[in-house]
Amino acid sequence: MQVIRPGGERAAASTTSGRTLSQTLTLLRPGVDDLVDAAFGLALGLVAFLGLATTFSSGRYLAVAALALLLGTALAHLTNRLRWPWPVAFGLALVTNYLLGGAVALREDLVAGVLPSPATIAGLTTLPVTGWKDLLTTVPPVAGDGPYVVLVWVSGLVAGVAGYLLARRSSAPGAALVVPVALLALVILVGTFEGANRGLVGVGATVLGFAWLVVRERRRRTLASTGMARTTRWVSAALLLAVAVAGGVGVAALLPGPHQTPRVVLRTYVQPPLDVEKFPSPLAGFRKYSSDGQRLYDEPLLRVAGAAPGSLVRMAVLDDYAGTVWSASGGAPGDPRSGFRRIGSVIPGAPDRPTNTVLITVLAGYAATSDLNVWLPAAGPATDIQFAGENARDHRASVRYNIGTGQGVVPDRLKEGDEISVTSVALPTDLDGLPAPEGPVVVPPAFTDAMAPAADRIGAAAGDPWSRATEIARVLRTDGFWSNGTRAGEQQYLPGHGLGRLGTFTTELVGSDEHYAASYALMLNALGYPARVVLGGAVGEDEIIRGRDVRAWVEVSLAGRGWVTVPTETFTPSRDKQPNTTPPRTTDQSPAVNVPPPAPVQPPGSFDSLFNTGAPGDLLERPDLPYDWLGLVVAVLRVVGPPLAVILAFAIAVLGLKAWRRHRRRTRGAESTRVVGGWMEYVDRARDLGATVPAQATRLQQASAVGSPEAVALAQGADRVVFGSAEPDADATAGYWEDVMASRAAAVAGLPWWRRWATALNPRSLVPLAREARARRVRTSPSAPAPETPPTGRRP
Repeated sequence: MQVIRPGGERAAASTTSGRTLSQTLTLLRPGVDDLVDAAFGLALGLVAFLGLATTFSSGRYLAVAALALLLGTALAHLTNRLRWPWPVAFGLALVTNYLLGGAVALREDLVAGVLPSPATIAGLTTLPVTGWKDLLTTVPPVAGDGPYVVLVWVSGLVAGVAGYLLARRSSAPGAALVVPVALLALVILVGTFEGANRGLVGVGATVLGFAWLVVRERRRRTLASTGMARTTRWVSAALLLAVAVAGGVGVAALLPGPHQTPRVVLRTYVQPPLDVEKFPSPLAGFRKYSSDGQRLYDEPLLRVAGAAPGSLVRMAVLDDYAGTVWSASGGAPGDPRSGFRRIGSVIPGAPDRPTNTVLITVLAGYAATSDLNVWLPAAGPATDIQFAGENARDHRASVRYNIGTGQGVVPDRLKEGDEISVTSVALPTDLDGLPAPEGPVVVPPAFTDAMAPAADRIGAAAGDPWSRATEIARVLRTDGFWSNGTRAGEQQYLPGHGLGRLGTFTTELVGSDEHYAASYALMLNALGYPARVVLGGAVGEDEIIRGRDVRAWVEVSLAGRGWVTVPTETFTPSRDKQPNTTPPRTTDQSPAVNVPPPAPVQPPGSFDSLFNTGAPGDLLERPDLPYDWLGLVVAVLRVVGPPLAVILAFAIAVLGLKAWRRHRRRTRGAESTRVVGGWMEYVDRARDLGATVPAQATRLQQASAVGSPEAVALAQGADRVVFGSAEPDADATAGYWEDVMASRAAAVAGLPWWRRWATALNPRSLVPLAREARARRVRTSPSAPAPETPPTGRRP
């Protein structure tokens, strides 16, 4: 490098050579203690990650974890050997995350299968922040090669860097276990309710942890000879450890454990982010499918390939009733089988029966119906769901599934042309015998009590509860009439299935599928049988489900059978059985149901859905807009903005701290103190360039370590001021600082631009020189060869 002597003359530095390649390799070569600590850290990290075996569908995540731990450990070792501050190791880990994270854990959007794309960088930035909540609200196991592997990748990198740094920079034996224990706690908290490899993880972590403590304690202390041979000591230690493990296992059997208390995981406390109550109930708009006066009556809704003609396809399962409308429930907090959650690679909870795979194509009528296109159609509880088409990726990211009801929901809404391959289990239709109910009812007594009088009156001829349920279905089918209120003379038969409307219906027994299914499900719950309403359709001969094929039926939970389908025709009269269109006779309302007034607040969208009888053509088309350059810029900034913001914040922080320190040195204290501050400023520039400056040394010795004649001149000038008989004046101090700043600028004048920026942003000089020397002594292991210092004292 070039420097400026105090007199102003420019000259070349006398020493420009750095370490040779062999010296650098010798410096980076790990010692025995380095390898021992790295091996224990890697082993404990892998044992901790074994606890995620039930969270991921394959063991690929474990290979990603091993690679991340190994890379993190290597980066930390590099930082230690080159004597860089510890934040540099995490900065290197951040760079490694963006360079290799896509190829290892997020390969879907790579460029040429290797290079990270903007979408890859965005995923590597956002997933470590938001992915934890998404993982906790996803039905496990998730795909072993899916995006959530990024969480394992990032956790492994951080654990590898932090664990090795703490193990090698701290002499306390127990400090090395802080990171592995924290990683194990994290794995348990984000794991599943059942856990995975609990015995292997518990015993393995305990044995490895104690062994590491013993090794580090023996390394720290020089034990006096006890007369025991080394073999004897190791045998005694092994026996003592075996006794401790055996005693721990025995005591653990007597303590509260997973058999007595539930496993504490974060899934218990994280609420699913999807609120299905904002979606209107499709049952409220039933009349727009069943009336030949509406255009959806002949409109194709779905094409179902692989299903027999006449088989039923469920569109929406409605298991919640609050007095006004049947809707889908949001799930009970902490219940893993309720609520709509993300789908993993395997959907658990389906009945153990033969499965069938059908290919469902979304047609224009289904896609254009706002209260229908959010629900995922299927023949029954699904075991596998695959999307195809141009919207497949968005649907896979947004789909949620309710294990308890076997119903899926697509919040970004199904579009025309979407294809869905669904493997599902068809529910049985066996209603013979006198089955008992299974499970609690789904409707609170506050609402079923209003239907109890009607159930007693209609099913009075039977005895036991199931016989009464069968009798109610028979009376509804044989004595009732079918009308959706759209034919001439039938306008008095209104839509809706609130308690008030159903009270009128159970008196006159005239209505559509909406009224029969809603009433029958409520009366079954009043008899103690869990029942819910399903809106779906029957597959036609041409594999098409049209509006006229839409049906509403009931599913009831029976002991030993699970959920059983009660077909529409079991309790609903034929659509050809129309009521008398003459003016209705006056009916004595004395035996009518004593119905409380309906709730004053309608569910969101139910009123609009009730009268949404438009066809697909009614949807407004958005006009073509000119190309949105501003939107493109915003999209690019969303991808590259976060990493650039982090880099910019780091640069501003380092430059700002150095400028603040330089200002204090130049303006604070006596004139001699300011001169000493100038010398320290020059030494810090040399440290940023890579020079090794001894802390406990005179200024001339430090100048000799820097290896520059200008450094010697500046050190001599500072010594004359400090040890002189009189305090220098302000002009002399200003002149000394001018020489210092000129020498600092000349030191980097001959370097390429990127090297000058790297020197300015190097945070090494922000660490006090004495503290750096102490850290260097702690990192130096007796078993590792001390690095040779070149004559110039400079780094490569």
